[in-house]
Amino acid sequence: MDLSSALKEVLLAYFLLLSVVLFDLKNGYGVWRELVPVSVLSFLQLLLIGFVILYLAQVDRPELTLLVVFFMTLNAALIARRRFRLKAYSGPWTYAFAFLAIAAVNYFLLLLYALVGILKVKAQFLVPFAGLLLAAGMRSLSLFSQYLTDLLAKERAVIEGMFALGAPPSAVRNYLLKKAVPLTTVVIRDMLKAAGIVHIPGVMVGMLLAGTHPLKAATMQFLVLSSMLFSMFFTPVVFYYLLTSFRGVFLVSPQEERGR
Repeated sequence: MDLSSALKEVLLAYFLLLSVVLFDLKNGYGVWRELVPVSVLSFLQLLLIGFVILYLAQVDRPELTLLVVFFMTLNAALIARRRFRLKAYSGPWTYAFAFLAIAAVNYFLLLLYALVGILKVKAQFLVPFAGLLLAAGMRSLSLFSQYLTDLLAKERAVIEGMFALGAPPSAVRNYLLKKAVPLTTVVIRDMLKAAGIVHIPGVMVGMLLAGTHPLKAATMQFLVLSSMLFSMFFTPVVFYYLLTSFRGVFLVSPQEERGR
């Protein structure tokens, strides 16, 4: 391994991160507090999972690979839960529903691909692919949480009017989902539009460099993008259905909570 090259890449990465932090400190955007610890943890986590995948590939024990995927799901739900700042839904239930939504949607996809023979239960295949899907579900929940918070503030009069006219909670839930889900999925929809003409996905490039036929590489990459769309669309829908079915529909925003 070329240590000098690795050191150069790490230094360049931290130069870019430091540029963001310094600009943020000067202008007061407020994201630097998260970036400083995350920048260290991110590198260590990537290094650790690299060794874990190599170890799992050598021992070839499917149960350990599945345990790693389960652990990744727990962390994805925890990160998404931290973005959900509606105090009306505080408590362990929100984390439980985030975990169930991420697991239900993405485990369904992984099981489907295993059944049709596309995905093998081997660490070098399952862990990276599961990571793509779980990250997509986690990202969609984080975005959905932010958009939902904004919607409850902007659309409060409309929603209160719906309740006043006798609309059931399910109608209010569907109204909010119709507003939030298109915003949540805009990133992956743009990726689908840009695939091959702006964005050259890494999975396809890796397969082509390994000597795979372009048709096979294209079909696999298209499946990955479609899977990410499926995950980013259905994960917040399942999460909000679970949350509102068991906890109800609340219209309290964090700003209102602080004002009380």
